[in-house]
Amino acid sequence: MNRTLRRSVFGLMVAAAAGAVVSLPVAAAEPTEPTDPTASVEPTPAAAAADDCNAAGLASTISSVTADLNVYFAAHPDVNQALIDAARQPAFVAVGQFDGYFSDHPDQADELRAIQAPLTAFKDRCGLQVAPTDALAVLADV
Repeated sequence: MNRTLRRSVFGLMVAAAAGAVVSLPVAAAEPTEPTDPTASVEPTPAAAAADDCNAAGLASTISSVTADLNVYFAAHPDVNQALIDAARQPAFVAVGQFDGYFSDHPDQADELRAIQAPLTAFKDRCGLQVAPTDALAVLADV
């Protein structure tokens, strides 16, 4: 039981750390493609909500992103160590350390943003007002 609890807590810390990455401002402008006047108009978020816009779909997306984060952190022990060290600090200190680390390491920030993209897309597609990582934090208290 303790092993499962430790894994859950660590998973939440990693998700929170990775969530901090998503909230970092993007330093470079994203290239945009010219709009096609013949393309169909995007549906509203409510109309675009897919069948997976439910807790099961969210859990599946979180699971996939967490697995990809696991692979990334295993391959990048320096990033792994920096984020876990920051996650051991009080929240207000950790946020500053995350910001500082990713300001100094923009390539890692971009790589982690790319891994987190499915969660961001899920949130946007399903019209979620609460970040998925915040939802995980709530579940930790259940």
